[in-house]
Amino acid sequence: MSAESDSTNRGEPASGTPGLGRRILLGVGATVVVLAGVVGFFIGSNGAETAPRVAVLGGLVTIPTTPLSMSLYAALVAAGVLTVLFGLVAVASRYEDAN
Repeated sequence: MSAESDSTNRGEPASGTPGLGRRILLGVGATVVVLAGVVGFFIGSNGAETAPRVAVLGGLVTIPTTPLSMSLYAALVAAGVLTVLFGLVAVASRYEDAN
């Protein structure tokens, strides 16, 4: 019975749970954003003694080195980068489906 089902499914792509990959990527993305916020909190709490302010975006913006500001900055940067990457994946998958 398994040899018969193997031969019939060779030409077809493996089917899975619809939307599972998207949920996994969103979960991984949320985890990365939270971890970036935690790391930013530790950097802000330890770096305030050394540098009270940090210039970001090529010196256009200066943010205070507090745990809250550094964790928010880290979480926003991580969320922005992941949004761009996930957007590119969505565009690539639509392009692939069209062909």
